[in-house]
This record gives sequence, structure tokens and C-alpha cells, in this order.
Amino acid sequence: MTDALTATGLTIARGGRTLVEDLDLSLPRGAVTALTGPNGSGKSTTAWCLSLHDRDCSGVITVDGVPAREMSARSLRSLHRRTIALQPQDLLLEDSWSVARNLWHAAWSLALPWRQRTGLVTEVMARTGVTAFARRRVASLSGGERMRVALARTRLMREPALVVLDEPTAGSDESLGALVMDLMEEWTKAGAGVLVVTHDQRLVERADDVIRLGDEPSA
Repeated sequence: MTDALTATGLTIARGGRTLVEDLDLSLPRGAVTALTGPNGSGKSTTAWCLSLHDRDCSGVITVDGVPAREMSARSLRSLHRRTIALQPQDLLLEDSWSVARNLWHAAWSLALPWRQRTGLVTEVMARTGVTAFARRRVASLSGGERMRVALARTRLMREPALVVLDEPTAGSDESLGALVMDLMEEWTKAGAGVLVVTHDQRLVERADDVIRLGDEPSA
């Protein structure tokens, strides 16, 4: 099993406080890795650093064998279009837009082929259960509905090597939790590695490996 990403000596400091120090990890393709720990332990910041959206960290991060610090800005943009999918905890949806417009914009951002966009957006909306409210503004949606929209957007990336999900079941009901589990299974079966930041014991138990930050004791 090859690694989608490795990190060696990852150290993250914010506000004069070290959140993560000398962390070594591997995120294998075809496997789920859970990142857990108490609030304030740096889980979300670690997810942003590992997805190369936040470069304010030290250590060596390697993606498909290439050190991130050797990548050009153009290579990073390509990486975020084709290789690493990040679903942040705050979702970063445009509240004033409809669900469909959010997904169309995501399809454009990912540079998906123009003639395939309608089919791909329709497909992910059906897969995540958002078709019925596709024309509604995101601001009018419940927390669970917003999460489904975010999952649909994440699912638009065709063949990611790594999918990073930050608290994808926070405040969710059973059906949304089941959807997240199913999507993780689909991604890993397709050969992607999945990193899930979570407090949800269901996801921790599903993971092939668990990384704990902060003072949370090992199971």
C-alpha cells in the first residue's frame, strides 16, 4: 500500500504556543486515518497544513513522493484541483448562493470538463441527498443539509489521492453519519487515502489507524 502523503517532524505553533511538535505520520492510499484529541489540540490546523492550504508549519510533507516545499505555486493549484480534497470544519459555502450554484462554482474551480459538469453536479447531488433543495439558498439550510452540500462539493473531485474531512459528522443525525461512512468507503475503494478529523467514535472505530493529539489518552 503506497502513501498518499507523509509528514516527518511536523511542528505547528500558533500565538506563541506549540500545538504539534515533531509529528511523524503516513496517510496510506486505500485507508482511513482518524485524527482525534481534545479541543484546542491543533487538529483542524494540522488538517489545513497536511492539505497544504496552510504553509505556516515546519517539517517535511511529501505528496506522492514529492516534497511540498519543492512545489511551485502552479503545482499546488493543480494539486488542489486533482489530488487533495479538503472539507474544512466551517465548510466555506457561499450562503447567498443556491446549493446548485455552490456546486457549479466548485466544478469550475476544479476545472472539470465543461461538457461533463451538468452530469457530475447532478450525480453528486443525488448521491448526497441534496437534489430536493438544490435551488434553495445555503443560508436557509439546516446544519445537516449544509454538511450534505459540503460533502457533495468534496465528492466532485474525480480521483483524489487524499481526502481530508474536518468534523464531517459534527451535530449530525444517523443518516448523515451513514452517508459519511459510505463516502469514506467509496474513496478508499477507489484508492484514495482519507484523513478524518473527528470526535465521533463511529469514525474512530472505522479508521485503519488513529492519531491522537494533545493529552487525550490512547485507547
